[in-house]
Amino acid sequence: MIVRHAHAGVPNILAQHTNASIINAGDGAHAHPTQALLDLFTLRRHFGELKGKKIAIVGDIKNSRVANSNMELLHRFGMEITLVAPPHFLPETSLNTTHNIREVIDDIDAIMSLRTQTERHSHQTYGSLKDYGSDFCITQELIGDRDLILLHPGPVHRNIDIDDMMLGDPRCKVLEQVRNGVAIRMAVLKALIA
Repeated sequence: MIVRHAHAGVPNILAQHTNASIINAGDGAHAHPTQALLDLFTLRRHFGELKGKKIAIVGDIKNSRVANSNMELLHRFGMEITLVAPPHFLPETSLNTTHNIREVIDDIDAIMSLRTQTERHSHQTYGSLKDYGSDFCITQELIGDRDLILLHPGPVHRNIDIDDMMLGDPRCKVLEQVRNGVAIRMAVLKALIA
């Protein structure tokens, strides 16, 4: 069974009532394991060994199932994670945090930008997405000629999460993530069916 649900915990509840394999394809703001697997695969293909590599996860972390799954998985492979977000988008965590990407931009190997999860907000937290983007959009001006890669789980709010110039930059791996997602999900299905 492949389960994608708006409420956290639904795959776990279903697992208590069946012997079938269950794939969590995203449950609320809780987890998205196959996205984390394809992100890990993308990073491994680019860097090889990940131990000691540094990644900044930028955006609406508190409401992101992608962030939760990546924080758990990438840490297991030795990546050093810094969370970058406004205070109201940060969960309680023991990880490094900052409210300004410029504080860490020279020390990281990768950036994972996230979509602002406005559908999961109980009230409006910014005047507009454009206001949010003025502080947290990943721009070509910000990246400059730095040797790093850029990830995003999609869909991308263009010029809010990542600007158009960076989306067309070879350091942006979003389309590679999409391709890798097909292979990873095929592998998960094969492992459970075979």
